[in-house]
Amino acid sequence: MEWETGETTYEPLDLIASDDPVTCAAYAIKHGLLDTPGWKHFNRFAKTEKKVQRMINQAKLRSYRREPFWKFGVLVPRTHAQAVELDKKNGNRLWQDAEEMEMNQLKDYQTFIDKGKGGEVPQGYKKIRCHMVYDVKHDGRHKARLVAGGHLTDPNTESVYSGVVSLRGIRLVVFLAELNALELWGADIGNAYLEALTKEKVYIVGGPEFGPLEGHTLLIFKALYGLHLSGLCWHQRFSDVLRAMGFNQSKAKADIWMRENDGIYEYIAVYVDDLLIAARDPKSIIDILSEKHKFKLKGVGPLTYHLGCD
Repeated sequence: MEWETGETTYEPLDLIASDDPVTCAAYAIKHGLLDTPGWKHFNRFAKTEKKVQRMINQAKLRSYRREPFWKFGVLVPRTHAQAVELDKKNGNRLWQDAEEMEMNQLKDYQTFIDKGKGGEVPQGYKKIRCHMVYDVKHDGRHKARLVAGGHLTDPNTESVYSGVVSLRGIRLVVFLAELNALELWGADIGNAYLEALTKEKVYIVGGPEFGPLEGHTLLIFKALYGLHLSGLCWHQRFSDVLRAMGFNQSKAKADIWMRENDGIYEYIAVYVDDLLIAARDPKSIIDILSEKHKFKLKGVGPLTYHLGCD
């Protein structure tokens, strides 16, 4: 066994196999050990290559789900039950409050059409699952986001591509801001995907994190995170907004939008819902986005921290 420290030790095979027989079987196949004493009982895992690979993937996934995940010194849950357990252990409600905030926002955006418990589902709708994804921001905020199981929906015949600005594109915008004495601001559009309508016909049944809606049949009305077309729907929605404000896509970088303002170009670099604005008066752009188009903006102001970089 080779450990994370780089140390190598010998361990009893039966002990390792009791914890992870699939990886041991894969090792035996790779090194031709299936006919060697002590390794023969792994033959039952090695009947077909396709089955072995599927079992290896499942073993890796189980390991990933069990492994504790820390971010900024905080243990991040993977399930609703674990979130409740961590809150109880820590003597607070930070994760449950994050869940409640997410569910309230979904309600505000009218994300679902509630058909009630055992409600009738319209023809053509497919049932999928959803789950909470948890995160900790750099300032210590606990976040929870409901994500749909888009892998359970039918394959799409149209393109679902939705681009994001590259690191080189961000550097160019920052450089141009310095070069032309533009102000550099950042902003984050809250629950961006929910600003767009979904094109997919899917529904879910609310779980325990849905509170009073647990067990209800809910038709997904907005572009919920996780669906195949949600990224595309949001990209098209925000592109229409930027065009209405006089911005056009750069021919070199499609997710850098630009417009001329009295002889100087102003720029907005878009990374899904994170905006980097280089303009003479970025506040006027922010005001139009929030007042005219009703976007809920967060982290607005001079750029100090953007996409994981200070």
